[in-house]
Amino acid sequence: MIAGVARPQNVDEVRAVVRRAAVEGRRLYPLSTGRNWGMGSGVPAKDENVVVDLSAMNRIRSLDLENGFAVIEPGVTQRQLAEELRDTDWLLNVTSSCADTSVVGNALERGDGSIRSRVHDLVGVEAVLADGSLVSTGGLDHWGRYRGHVAGPDLTGAFVQHNLGIVTAGVIALVPRPQAIGLVHARIPRDQAGRAVGAVGSFLRRGNPAEGLLRVRELSLTPSRGGWMLPDGVDPELLTIIGPLLGSGETVRLAEELLRKHLLEVEGAEGLRVLDATAVSPDDPLYPRALMAQGIPTCMSVHNALGVSSCDEVDTGPIGFLALLPKLPMDEISTENLLTVLRAAVECNGTAAMMEWNMVSRNLANGVIQIFFDRSVPDAPARAHRLRQDANGLLRGYGCPIYRSDIDNAAADVYAQSSTATLAMLYRLKGALDPYGMLSPGRYSA
Repeated sequence: MIAGVARPQNVDEVRAVVRRAAVEGRRLYPLSTGRNWGMGSGVPAKDENVVVDLSAMNRIRSLDLENGFAVIEPGVTQRQLAEELRDTDWLLNVTSSCADTSVVGNALERGDGSIRSRVHDLVGVEAVLADGSLVSTGGLDHWGRYRGHVAGPDLTGAFVQHNLGIVTAGVIALVPRPQAIGLVHARIPRDQAGRAVGAVGSFLRRGNPAEGLLRVRELSLTPSRGGWMLPDGVDPELLTIIGPLLGSGETVRLAEELLRKHLLEVEGAEGLRVLDATAVSPDDPLYPRALMAQGIPTCMSVHNALGVSSCDEVDTGPIGFLALLPKLPMDEISTENLLTVLRAAVECNGTAAMMEWNMVSRNLANGVIQIFFDRSVPDAPARAHRLRQDANGLLRGYGCPIYRSDIDNAAADVYAQSSTATLAMLYRLKGALDPYGMLSPGRYSA
């Protein structure tokens, strides 16, 4: 139940909304563009909030093409910023989601781009606190200029996945446009999942000379019964290794050579290709991935997976989906053991899941588990939600914490994965900055 909607056009209007809510005793729930699909979309975590729709705050305040930083408002989309960067020496670390999703909103939720985790792109914020005051972090000054981190503590991370204020601008670190962009692609049998994850993990731990986020994805876990479904074009018997390699021509060739050596014992990996991303044709199924590797956002992947022709149809289209985002191991044995546990949950609920490992570091992967369901089947949504809840508990019990939550579980995930002392610190911080719990109740905290 939503109490109302406010659509501020600028920072002064956001501050006015906050001050009015304080007087009237209302609770506020800010959204950037509301396209947080699979995690709750544009719905608050609790009832009776006034949704603060920030999509009209869509100014690129400054673009530093000498040092590679953009200061942007939460309504600025991937499409908008990427277009501004066309023909420059910089590109945007784009996600595989819709081109019209918010850059700042996704970074605040720890989304993953094509080149690195988005949280590493966010180096400063401007935010309105519950008393209407305006603060900035990370070296972003009161005039909107960014000159890098300055002396003193950097509180940027305090606004990531929390509810301490309404972020009205973010500083986004851009990616230098490389000399060469290779697109890694291989399709291998799904029974090679553990070996594939372990091999790519070993490649990263021993040193990838190129930049880029490699993924092991489209691993299908399917039950023997039930009305389950997967997106069109997904082969349940295969999984995919994909991702960009960015750098000089020599660096990309060396990275390819080293990756092939690590994949020698993975059946089917001999067919691995490294394509010139700029030469992939529009009729090639890899074209959307090639665009994203070049910092060009596209909606094609979303449309293909959910059977829609416009992203405006995602929340009402024929296919629904949920997302569960755990940290995942990157070695063969742990991966195989984990898959055994998850297969049991899939079988029990009669609903399929599709897994992805985003290799964001040398230690652990950001996992993405997607559960698709047919909205026209009466019990399909309920079975999908049960599978998500069961998998959540199994993953945490197996030692795979959740790194990004949906609106139903955000606060519970924090409570379950934090010590008593940590929770007390979070409560003190929230109490100091928002004593009446006015901002985003239920979002990763009380």
